[in-house]
Amino acid sequence: MSLTGAAMLTTLLTCALLTACSAQQPAASGTGNYYSSQELRYEDHIYSPTVHTVQLFKRGFELSPAIIGLGSSDGLVLRFDDFNTELENLSYTLVHCNADWQPSDLAPGQYLQGVPADFIPSPRQSFNTLQAFLEYELEFPNDMMQPTVAGNYLLKVYRGTDQDDLVLTRRFLVFEDRLQIDAAIVPTRNVERRDMDQQLDLTLRYPGIPVPDPFSDLHVVVLQNNRWDDARTGFRPKFIRDAELVYDHPKEGLFPGGNEWRGVDLKNLRYTTLRVGRYLSSAEGLVEAELLPDEKREFKVYLDLPDINGKYLVKNDQFPDDPLGADYVYVDFTLPRTHEQPGGEVYIYGELTDFQCKKEFRCTWDAGKKAYTARVLVKQGYFDQVYAFLPNGSTTPDLTLLEGSHFQTENEYVVLVYVRDYQLRCDRLLGLRFVNSRRG
Repeated sequence: MSLTGAAMLTTLLTCALLTACSAQQPAASGTGNYYSSQELRYEDHIYSPTVHTVQLFKRGFELSPAIIGLGSSDGLVLRFDDFNTELENLSYTLVHCNADWQPSDLAPGQYLQGVPADFIPSPRQSFNTLQAFLEYELEFPNDMMQPTVAGNYLLKVYRGTDQDDLVLTRRFLVFEDRLQIDAAIVPTRNVERRDMDQQLDLTLRYPGIPVPDPFSDLHVVVLQNNRWDDARTGFRPKFIRDAELVYDHPKEGLFPGGNEWRGVDLKNLRYTTLRVGRYLSSAEGLVEAELLPDEKREFKVYLDLPDINGKYLVKNDQFPDDPLGADYVYVDFTLPRTHEQPGGEVYIYGELTDFQCKKEFRCTWDAGKKAYTARVLVKQGYFDQVYAFLPNGSTTPDLTLLEGSHFQTENEYVVLVYVRDYQLRCDRLLGLRFVNSRRG
């Protein structure tokens, strides 16, 4: 479609939206101020209490991170459910951000080809589920909108044409493969931590790319298992040789190995599967899965268990190719402990929770059972989780206090390298490298 045709179509859709009646979201109970603020957050966030199970992944592979190459044929899929079954007119736009996830100085016309905003296709209704919902799905880049500058992007979904009436935001990355990145996970030089930590060693080469000051114009970010809440920054090279930077065991690249994630299989509710003790009927009319009590692992010897590094796969084995047939289930967690852990709170944590400590996934201490318990609503499928401890006053949870930490743990790392573009006045993502702690 030509840009002129796209602009005409957008104008017609805008006029239609202005005359449409937008459905009101039902009020949430017990959610505090979490959903009441419409202040834009440059992170993964849900602003509507009726929206659930937001996923953003590479087309054809639901377990992939939201990363695509600039100008490649790869596409991303945004998928989410709304318990409000009244049809809404939703729109989206993309915001280019710098390496620190603050908006860049670029105008939309400088980093987008096509229209600056577009409408999300009409949703589909769930079928054969006890919990009714509408599923919205968007594929992009598409004929209407394509990013033209590498970097960090925020996908913003809102109602109608009012960009302040937010529904959700999601982060994704667009990169150019122009840097050479040599990276590996090696034993730490700190002998006392060698059995618990994993050290990233790093060397960068940027031939033909102007970098006037490698200390200020080049930014390295490292993620473990796609966790932005523990993103490592501030890397400074120890040696500079022409267009080569040697970091040599940087302290910023030292990560706790953690433990293998705990998996839960809810793909089939007809029989008990991994970690499921029994199924019940909940007071809300949905199926309730009561999990077996979890074992304490903080002092256990490392045990090699297969996992998917915290990811979440929506699936119903009876309708394996359509997430519309996956129902919602209440899941009961139990973590026995000898005493309540002082100085913070315990949360269910993983991609299931957007790798965040969310209020609805907070565990409570049951003095009678001597255990932490939680009851959460989850869409049917397979997911990994751990018990995260969030110290009072901290924003980064500790995944090792209740789970233990081992150098042998299999983890996935991604190295992101941003270069400052003074002509465009933004940070461009010009290098990306995936590293596995075992396979390299």
